[in-house]
Amino acid sequence: MEHQGLLEQELRAAVAERVGENRFGLWFGEGVRLGVEGDALEVGVPNDFFRQWIHGHFAENLVEAGEAVTGRPLRLAFTIDAETAPDLKPLIDIPGHEGDRRAAPVVPIPKPSPATPERHRGQARPARRLDDFVTGSGNRMAHAAASEMAQSLGASFNPLVIHGAVGLGKTHLLEGIAGALRSLHPGLNVVHMTAEGFTNGFLDAMRTGTLAAFRNRNRRAGALIVDDVHFLAAKRATQDEFLHTFNALIADGAPIVMAADQHPRLVSKLTDELVTRFLGGMVVKIEAPDTITRRAILKAKAASRGVDVPDAVIAYVADHLRASVRELEGALNSLIAHAVLAGKRLDLNLAKAALRDTIRHTAQAVALKDVERAVCGLFGIEPDVLKSESRARAVAHPRMLAMYLARKHTGAAYSEIGRFFGGRNHSTVISAEKKVATWLRDEQRNALLAGFETVADLLTALERTLGT
Repeated sequence: MEHQGLLEQELRAAVAERVGENRFGLWFGEGVRLGVEGDALEVGVPNDFFRQWIHGHFAENLVEAGEAVTGRPLRLAFTIDAETAPDLKPLIDIPGHEGDRRAAPVVPIPKPSPATPERHRGQARPARRLDDFVTGSGNRMAHAAASEMAQSLGASFNPLVIHGAVGLGKTHLLEGIAGALRSLHPGLNVVHMTAEGFTNGFLDAMRTGTLAAFRNRNRRAGALIVDDVHFLAAKRATQDEFLHTFNALIADGAPIVMAADQHPRLVSKLTDELVTRFLGGMVVKIEAPDTITRRAILKAKAASRGVDVPDAVIAYVADHLRASVRELEGALNSLIAHAVLAGKRLDLNLAKAALRDTIRHTAQAVALKDVERAVCGLFGIEPDVLKSESRARAVAHPRMLAMYLARKHTGAAYSEIGRFFGGRNHSTVISAEKKVATWLRDEQRNALLAGFETVADLLTALERTLGT
């Protein structure tokens, strides 16, 4: 024990020398322990947030320190010592007091949930699971389809195409399907890649004369999962190769899962042969999460990080950031980092201060004029007509879509939206929002504009114009 104590002291001194006293005091306080076990330099941390940060910023320093102290190379290994979390008091620098460091309270950190997925050493994050996917009105069908695909190996439908805007969880579902397939069907050869990876592999195989091996690897897969399949657009030779791979796997009964940023029919320069095959199974869309879902997502993300976030903070973030799950997760990461680095409790005041610029820029990203321009451009009508008293379907429906988008993306109040679109009152905007929401829920067919099957497809095109 005495030897271990001396060894840890030497390791801590060596690490402090390499990372600097200030950063060492913040990230390697009494809640972090260092030791050597066999050929490993073990770093005990209080929670996974500290594990990620230390691994991402100080891994090289730790390895160098371990070799300097022991005289032999050591691999890096982390363990989470959750019981040390309540006593964690990292030291922070107080501005204006050079060298003066004091203990500060930190974000309360409960023990991690047993449901938290295990991380593999050297992996930036664990592969996400279907069980971790937070469902709501906008993504429940996609999650159900993903679960069914994993269970039935494509017996119910094949292929499965999941589409939607960026940051809504398509990649999460694909990772979850891959993991579930491997778990439920041991020994199944699951090939999981991006369309860019397929393209690069195909080009490299042609250049190096290994096309046969490339085809053998992909066409004999037990299951094929391809993310960002829209990347294939305009790449005719790669599309032909993917078509042959697709046909071979379907003939063998192998499940195929793909994700795209929009409905296959709307992916420009995708061959008709591929589009018709993509539509031969199930195509399902992920919508942006509603308020209830956004709050549930934030709570789940916080729990997975082992951080207790007050309900008021959850509500504040969910109410102000609406575009994507990725945006929500980024905001939560920012809040946790602010709390840890400043040594303050994560409360509503800290959240408002830390996210002030993010929320301001988000609110300003889309203006009412932008919505007007997008709707008028797509439907080919003049702004004065859109704002007129006309109740003709060709005008009234685009106007309702404009009000729905304005409410969703601009942060403007109902009354402000009503005034902008022809001096209408707030109840008119509320009615329009409910009407469009009903169309989306019922998967209303589009009868206004050629080239779009549903109202949801129209909204997708408008949101792409808005850059959301």
